[in-house]
Amino acid sequence: MCYRRRFRRGFTLFQLLLVLAILLILLGLLLPAIVKARLQALRMEGSNNLKQLNLAVQNCADTYQGLMPPTVGVFPKDMQHAAEGTLHFILLPYLEQQNVYNFSFDNDPKNPRYRVSYKGTAAVPIKVFLAPKDPSAPPDGMYDGWLALCNYPANYLVFGKGGNRFPASITDGTSNTIFFAQRYQMCNGQPHAWGYDGWYYWVPMFAYYSTELFQVMPLAKDCDPERAQSLTPDIIQVGLGDGSVRFITPKLSAQTWFFACTPNGGEVLGADW
Repeated sequence: MCYRRRFRRGFTLFQLLLVLAILLILLGLLLPAIVKARLQALRMEGSNNLKQLNLAVQNCADTYQGLMPPTVGVFPKDMQHAAEGTLHFILLPYLEQQNVYNFSFDNDPKNPRYRVSYKGTAAVPIKVFLAPKDPSAPPDGMYDGWLALCNYPANYLVFGKGGNRFPASITDGTSNTIFFAQRYQMCNGQPHAWGYDGWYYWVPMFAYYSTELFQVMPLAKDCDPERAQSLTPDIIQVGLGDGSVRFITPKLSAQTWFFACTPNGGEVLGADW
């Protein structure tokens, strides 16, 4: 009996190169869409963090008849078991961080308080305080092993040292006033920590030392800890008093930025807003 061998022809080099070229073209078409989708997801996560902070301020104010917590201080001052620390610390119970808040309780017989400086509370990383993309962020989100870092500073002009009310103190309108912005976790060697309450650059705030326009994704050596910083080259995210989040481009003028930071200046925001 005679058998015929059947030979299967493989891919030629030309065909293989053609397939690879087609795959590269498809990848080139898909890659921008993938990058865009990832960027949108990161921005959505950042927006959600800002919205949670905005909502926490409103819930806190509702609990205390409109009284808002200070940027740094004791809140409420006339309460025995008051909170002592930063605004971010005071907001912990309104951010589903009650366990961290309870851990900070200092049962001092003379002055029992919840203290951010007690038992290393300020070293606890809080996810909602961290942006998903920060070029300055250390891998562990910590500074020197004892301070957990932060990306969302509070506007000192809004919260001050206490006594302001929501929304009565925001006469410019909550939708026209920035409550929270963005800052690098590490700025020119200076940490930005959610629990640092020593009235220094390290406090999670902006518009205290300077009301200059935010910096656009500066290099580490050019970073100014007195100002806010965008985490991407095209926008900075800010949380407004009405609970919304706004994307601001570098085209915003310094004057409009200042007007949006003041809660009761009576200014009209520019057309670039």
